Amino acid sequence: MTLDEIILALRSPDAPPAAALTAGVAMADELAPLVYAIADKFSDGIYLLPGENATLLYGLYILAAAKHPELLDSVMAMIEQPESELDQLFPNRIATCLTQLLLSVWNDDTDVLFQAIEHANLIPDAKWALFDVLARLTFDGCIPRARTIAFLERLEREDFIEDGDSIWWGWEEAVIKLGITQLEPGLRRAWSKVINEQLTEEERAARLARMNRAAADPADRSQFEADLVWSVEDPVEALAWVEKQANFREELETESETERGLADEEDPAKAVRLTDIEENWLQGFLISRQVPDTSMTFEELDGMLTALAIGPVTVPPSQYLPEIWGTDGEAGPQWDSSEQAEYFMSLLAKHWNAIAVRRDAHALHSPFILEFGEADLGQWWAEGFLTGVALSEGSWDRLLDDERAIEISVSILALLGEDHELFVKGITSEMRAEIVEHLPVILQDIAAYWRDPNWQPTRREPVRSTKVGRNETCPCGSGKKFKRCCGANAPPTLH
Repeated sequence: MTLDEIILALRSPDAPPAAALTAGVAMADELAPLVYAIADKFSDGIYLLPGENATLLYGLYILAAAKHPELLDSVMAMIEQPESELDQLFPNRIATCLTQLLLSVWNDDTDVLFQAIEHANLIPDAKWALFDVLARLTFDGCIPRARTIAFLERLEREDFIEDGDSIWWGWEEAVIKLGITQLEPGLRRAWSKVINEQLTEEERAARLARMNRAAADPADRSQFEADLVWSVEDPVEALAWVEKQANFREELETESETERGLADEEDPAKAVRLTDIEENWLQGFLISRQVPDTSMTFEELDGMLTALAIGPVTVPPSQYLPEIWGTDGEAGPQWDSSEQAEYFMSLLAKHWNAIAVRRDAHALHSPFILEFGEADLGQWWAEGFLTGVALSEGSWDRLLDDERAIEISVSILALLGEDHELFVKGITSEMRAEIVEHLPVILQDIAAYWRDPNWQPTRREPVRSTKVGRNETCPCGSGKKFKRCCGANAPPTLH
């Protein structure tokens, strides 16, 4: 393969291009300038486009396999980045990937490693990676064992790590993998800390057994191999997890959509909706260092775009774009390039179009609502929705004043936070969960209100008024689960 062919193949985020990875190792010197340039952008806080992200991930592993001498400095700069951005590059594998890259090119300057563990302000996964690197280099004889033991002992003795910090797990794994039995008292003290309060006696015994096995056979590297604590020799083998992870995500999404009654074959927007890669990019960009701190989250954005798409009037982008950044039109993102700005706008339009396609087909749109975070369930989404309503400048008044539609209006208002002027008092967490579960039907009802002159509200039952469980057989006699039958067609009524 030529260099241009390799670079083109590396831009694919779908699956590791095996031929390009293999060919890239032989052309590492020619490929390195591009990889390091993207790495510099990443370390400067630029939220990479999917093609750049894929090129950087695959390029780093190619350079690691080639033992490229400049890679160490580049990776050491990358480990200082925020968790959200490292997770974009190494999804759910930050510690493992950093460990493998660092081990592949670590030089004889071990002082840098000790200093980084002790003094660098890094996220827990990055610190864990450094502990793994320390343990493996010690196991391989690159660092004197006595020095590592003294260092680990001092970290525990001087309370270097806060009680609730998961960095303790990296420290613990280093002690266990190296079989440092003289640190067992320190290990037991670590288990008494808040971060390990859920640790069972069986788990403690299993960890002690691992440590004793390592101590009994100092040449046994099986624990390092099991946790993938090794240097990169073959980038194809080392990156096999990428395709497996993509397949797993696809299976989970299919299962989730089927459970919610929103399987692919039932979604009329399947051909135009955001892909997983696109949706993840949009989520990440909205919390990146390139956008103002006041920017909407993707949950808020979905709420606003939903209101705009199912509402009574068309609102142009010039009106709603400033709302995304929350800066009253004074400033927006610091775009890296016109390509990045165009990509963002294309994803925005794509998400809007998917909602509109479902609206026109009288199909369900499942809102994007996180089930964890600082806000109450559905709060950010509802606030985004109300922003979209406000942008229509009074066009929603007819629905809000219509007694027939009072329940669907109040249902969304009930999701607002208590600091909002329209907050509905007395809403329990159970009621929130019920409303969120029924939001697709509520939104379908709202869209129909504006487009069907003979509109009548969907029949609703009071929240938790029935004693039929959501997974129990529906009492109507259909034989289906309640949540797939009468429970699916009835948004909750609030009293």
